[in-house]
Amino acid sequence: MPQLDLMTFFTQFFWFSLGFSLFYIFLLHFIMPSISLNLKFRKKKLDFLANDINKKKESALGLLTTYDTILFKTLSVSRNYILKVSNYGNLWISKNISTANSVNLVQPNSDYIKTIGEKNFSFVVFELILKSSDKDKNWTKLWLNK
Repeated sequence: MPQLDLMTFFTQFFWFSLGFSLFYIFLLHFIMPSISLNLKFRKKKLDFLANDINKKKESALGLLTTYDTILFKTLSVSRNYILKVSNYGNLWISKNISTANSVNLVQPNSDYIKTIGEKNFSFVVFELILKSSDKDKNWTKLWLNK
């Protein structure tokens, strides 16, 4: 193997070391600073964007809190107004019903109850007549649903 030959080993090692050292110095002085500069710039840009996003989140959170507060107040006022109108309507209805029943509808109510009583009495009398009748059993069965 020519790499392990003692005659050429030291010259190969010398040129390899010299080439590697020059390549390392070139990387160290030209390539690495530009990579480092790009990484620092990228980090600063990401920090700036993160701060900007956090500020916008806080702003949006404040906006949502304000929106929720306004919505809560509006719904609370609407609920109170609906309850107030409902209570007023219930009081008005109960007052008018009691007034109508005690003043305006006394005679019609008594006439209605009297009519229902008379009709019920006439049905009871008719049923008794049908039960006592021996002549027509078919009509009795139809009337009494038997």
